[in-house]
Amino acid sequence: MKKLLKCLTAVGVACTLCVPCLASCGGEGETLSGTWELSTATLDGKSVKKNFQAFTATFDESGNATVNISYLGLYETRNSTYTFDGETLKENYQGEKYTWSYAQATQSLTTEYRDYDDVITVVLEKKQEETGPVPVDFEGILFGTDMSDSKFYNYCPAIIKETENGQEVMHVWYCTNRDDGVMMDYIGYRKGVKQTDGKWLFGEQVIALAPTAGTWDERHTCDPAVIKGKFSYQNTEYKYLMAYLGCVTEDYQKNETGIAVANHPAGPWVKINTDKALIPWYDREETKEEEEKKYDAIQGTGSIYWGTGMPALVSLDGEGEVLMFYQSTSQGTGIRRYDFSNLDGALTPKFTTRIQHTGILNSAGRSCNIGIPDFAFDPAGNRFYVCGVTNEKNPPDISTTRVNSHSMVAYLENIESPEALAEAMRTGGYTWKMLGYVGPDDTGFERNHNPGIVRDAKGYLPDSSKVEVVVSTGHNSWENENIFTYRLYGKILPVAK
Repeated sequence: MKKLLKCLTAVGVACTLCVPCLASCGGEGETLSGTWELSTATLDGKSVKKNFQAFTATFDESGNATVNISYLGLYETRNSTYTFDGETLKENYQGEKYTWSYAQATQSLTTEYRDYDDVITVVLEKKQEETGPVPVDFEGILFGTDMSDSKFYNYCPAIIKETENGQEVMHVWYCTNRDDGVMMDYIGYRKGVKQTDGKWLFGEQVIALAPTAGTWDERHTCDPAVIKGKFSYQNTEYKYLMAYLGCVTEDYQKNETGIAVANHPAGPWVKINTDKALIPWYDREETKEEEEKKYDAIQGTGSIYWGTGMPALVSLDGEGEVLMFYQSTSQGTGIRRYDFSNLDGALTPKFTTRIQHTGILNSAGRSCNIGIPDFAFDPAGNRFYVCGVTNEKNPPDISTTRVNSHSMVAYLENIESPEALAEAMRTGGYTWKMLGYVGPDDTGFERNHNPGIVRDAKGYLPDSSKVEVVVSTGHNSWENENIFTYRLYGKILPVAK
């Protein structure tokens, strides 16, 4: 089978659509409503479904259509218009016309997908309406689709707990894919409301931030960090600030770090300076030439130059003064202090340094570095908490992956104020103490990575008696890609008084 897409012709469709039939049950005034997903794909009577990472078609009552296809690594999206006469649907996309047939006997769409001389028969079935969300315990999977029959992932959370109208709510931003089976990162958002029985009821997913074509984040947007404060941009004051990772590369190199603002957790989020990232992939301007040489030297070796990203934020004054932590190929975990009160000017950090790892131990008691961290300040206990991965793979993972089996939580003592925290980070010399771990025995998943701490709107610990952590879980072996098993799992670590 050829590896390049030549064309797609959609023909011969059979489906029961539950669409209104107009007076004559014909004529091009009818519309469809719903989403159809890949069921089977056959070539010469043999299944080739595995060659499609995704094939979906969505129609709305306004005459708009979206067709998403991922075939042998090639991704295509058509945002089209269509007409429908009750039997035949005619799709129009940038001057190209595609024909779909309709029958009312089965819930399926049948198309011919052409790959040069190969004609693949593709059958799509209408996606059934899902039942509403159900309340869940915090110590378990918080939300997400059934991983046994879908290809969506959720990981790398940022969590804020607040009280709204007398109810305890949890805002969760996380990395996800928008289209089933397509590994293109978006930042999703869900709001959870605590029920009277202590369980959490999470709403439907909203895509909070997406890649922007022609900019530094056009391939992926991921790894959110969110705080609340006062941030002015283009004569508008915003309440929320998000730091996130973006990139333009297909091979996940040269990631960069940027920021966005909003007045509501779900958005709309406004990106700050789409022309240039806040922290470029090479981290610091003065080392750009040196880092470019390092990047060039490893190309073709199997290694990658990851860049910068995976940020974390802690507010120092509840307004615009912020500590930003971020992962960096050149710095490890970098730390910068910013004044984000006015986002229109030059955003120059007040200091730049890197984190120290003294005292950090993995679950086997061996020294390790802090990886992919999140942070929370505890003003009542005068502590500063960090969660991160431990660079362990236990149980062993034979696949090619950098994903960890364990996450950990540690803390610094005698941090009496946000300014004392900033000074401790700037000057160094501190030693961490271990609080605990989240691993396979806790979650039932072999992978426990990309964790986040449940915090208040400033990045502070809501309750000094416990640290609530949300880890990204996943399996080492799955019939689909392992990434499609990634879900968010809550775990509580008690704090001894």
